[in-house]
Amino acid sequence: FIGESSDDHGGPYREVLTVACAELQSEASELLVLCPNGQHALGSNRSSYLLRPASTSPAMLERFAFLGLLTGCSLVQSEAILDLELCEHVWKRLVGCDLDELDLAAFDQSTASSLAQLRHIDEQGIDAEMFGELFFNTFEAQLSDGSMAELCADGAAVDVTFASRARYCDLVIEARLAEGASACEAMRAGIASIVPGHRLLSLLTAMELQQLVCGVSDVDLDVLRSHTRYGVGVNAGQKHIRFFWQVLESFTPAERRLFLTFIWGRNRLPLTERDWGSNNMKLHTLETRKPNDHLPVAHTCFFSIEWPQYKSFDIARAKLLYAITNCRGIDADNTQEARTNAIATWIEPSQ
Repeated sequence: FIGESSDDHGGPYREVLTVACAELQSEASELLVLCPNGQHALGSNRSSYLLRPASTSPAMLERFAFLGLLTGCSLVQSEAILDLELCEHVWKRLVGCDLDELDLAAFDQSTASSLAQLRHIDEQGIDAEMFGELFFNTFEAQLSDGSMAELCADGAAVDVTFASRARYCDLVIEARLAEGASACEAMRAGIASIVPGHRLLSLLTAMELQQLVCGVSDVDLDVLRSHTRYGVGVNAGQKHIRFFWQVLESFTPAERRLFLTFIWGRNRLPLTERDWGSNNMKLHTLETRKPNDHLPVAHTCFFSIEWPQYKSFDIARAKLLYAITNCRGIDADNTQEARTNAIATWIEPSQ
């Protein structure tokens, strides 16, 4: 937050984690890659990411260990929810579950289907002679990030034959399910630096670990309502407050997550009542003579929003949508610390 007027009472801390997760799940990420189902718009889990198979250097494994450290923090600190949409098999590997062919289909449906057809190609009337004229595969597999892996010694020079096709299918599945294995071990080591990793993880299912680390991706408005407090002179029956909730109801799940980031610096609600603690969304009226000319004002550190008395639902929706889409930075805290940050400059570390 160098150069921004931000004063950390929790908001910037939460936003750092949210932004870091967004960068991890971008095309520029060296750690994560969109799963093949997402790359090819096939099958399920198209928005899920997996650990990049080629990122196995010591430097990359050190980064995965740090990601594991953050994962461990999220297990012990409710403020540290991570917005990570990882494939289920990643969570399974973290808790020590065995993987099978169904897990491959969950992130690469095309490959899983092709292997199933190849394994039973004889049922389609293809014999050994015809096989050699139709298939030109060698014993290597393309991984999720496009890198190639040989399945046996000099696999790129070993042709797949009718007789060896089943072994080839087995080896491809084994190689694909092993993607990110070293990265997962690095993450487990990072988790273990915060919590008793191996003992704790073995007690959890993959789904339980995912929810503890990431919470629930959709913003449940009923839960949010139950944790909302209204400012002086504000109540749920007022017209502009009704517009506020109607706007949130009209938003897509992705837009509701943007709203939560705008107002709280995180895009997922706490998982349990205990995790909520004393946190509540505070809804105040922004007093102004021309409410339709103003955008809502959020105070992320305090989970608070000042909401103008908009005259219509359409205006209210347009204003909030503009704010959550375009106003991503935490700025304009009028404190000495914030003013110091605003005039600070970044100094590159010495090489």
